[in-house]
Amino acid sequence: MNQTFSLHIKGRDRKLKLTIFNSELKQIIFMNQFDNFFQEALSKREEEGFRRKLTPIDVASSVQIQVQGQKYLNFSSNDYLGLSFHPELLQKSQECVAKYGTGSAASRLITGHTSCHQAIETQLAQFLGTEAALVFASGWQANVAVIACLIENLPKPVYVITDKLNHASLHYGCKAGQGKQIRFRHNDMNHLQQRLDSLKDLDGSKLIITETIFSMDGDQADLKSLRRLADEHYAFLFLDDAHATGVLGAQGQGLAPTYADLTMGTFSKAWGSFGAYIAGSKALCDWLVNFCSGFIHTTSLPPAVNGSIAASLELMPLLDKERAYLKQRWQYVKQQLSLWGINTGDTVSQIIPLIVGSAENALEITKLLKQEKLWVMPIRPPTVPAHSSRLRLTLSAAHQSKDIEYLLDKINILIKQKPSLWKSR
Repeated sequence: MNQTFSLHIKGRDRKLKLTIFNSELKQIIFMNQFDNFFQEALSKREEEGFRRKLTPIDVASSVQIQVQGQKYLNFSSNDYLGLSFHPELLQKSQECVAKYGTGSAASRLITGHTSCHQAIETQLAQFLGTEAALVFASGWQANVAVIACLIENLPKPVYVITDKLNHASLHYGCKAGQGKQIRFRHNDMNHLQQRLDSLKDLDGSKLIITETIFSMDGDQADLKSLRRLADEHYAFLFLDDAHATGVLGAQGQGLAPTYADLTMGTFSKAWGSFGAYIAGSKALCDWLVNFCSGFIHTTSLPPAVNGSIAASLELMPLLDKERAYLKQRWQYVKQQLSLWGINTGDTVSQIIPLIVGSAENALEITKLLKQEKLWVMPIRPPTVPAHSSRLRLTLSAAHQSKDIEYLLDKINILIKQKPSLWKSR
């Protein structure tokens, strides 16, 4: 018999929770006054079907994982070129650890700026065709820190115009800078023009923030129109290129550098490593070194990560064959799914959403695919809008044709067996 008792500790805002099983004390938990709030919020998420839980995963390769002893084909990774297990990245990481140690031990302006950081930023700027580049700790950190810095320091007032479906980190950057967002409908350039027109006679700064390839939908922004509108309205254009860099553009440069005043990209997806970068003018990057708190006060990337980034930089221009294969595969998969009536939105990339509407349907499909040794994770609100829950299918150049055929075969069988699960609103 399992019994739980709660005892309030006199004079303190804590209580002692005891769990007794078969007369033996099994668990003692000290709970503070806020734990009830946390538990109630978690219970509500559970009831709504939106509670998230961590699953320990052992990665076997770029496209294979193992969970509780069971192997799965992984179609949820952002390792788009399969570089995370590339021998040159592994070797360079090990060499850098042997030379520099395991940690960088300080922020960039103290002792954390090594010759390796300098070389990466110089070579990265050359690769992207920008005057300069800065390495950051992660895409989330770069977005939040840099957007907040821009809003706080650009001439006031700052008008922040954002796509409604921007990544959460872009929205949180606006919050961190205490900037009020003026949102335009997703990828709707006419609506963006209306928003900008309403500000044309006002003093201050205009900041347009959007993505090139959207992380949950795989569709692409109208970059030419964004650049034109930014020029017409003297606006600063911030483009998040995280899911395009390495995959799209000449030699994998991404889509943003040609159009953006500021490009944010990541090394944690197609590049097979970790971290992020900001690219743009030399004046911009020097300004961020002096004014961006998230850069100034963050410990620099460790040697192992720098080594893998450096190796990936050398490889990236040489991977046109892998990029072409990946594009051919995602076009084929999208075509097949569309023929079967699956709503894949407007994707034009390796990110293919299987939009099924309800969170319950997405969870059930994921469960059924796991039984077939396929790992395709569900995406639910609040990450995506209500009634647009989906399976976020991501392809990699490391997926063999037989892997993709197996995936499609199992999806097709599920569509025939349980057609009601696949009907989106």
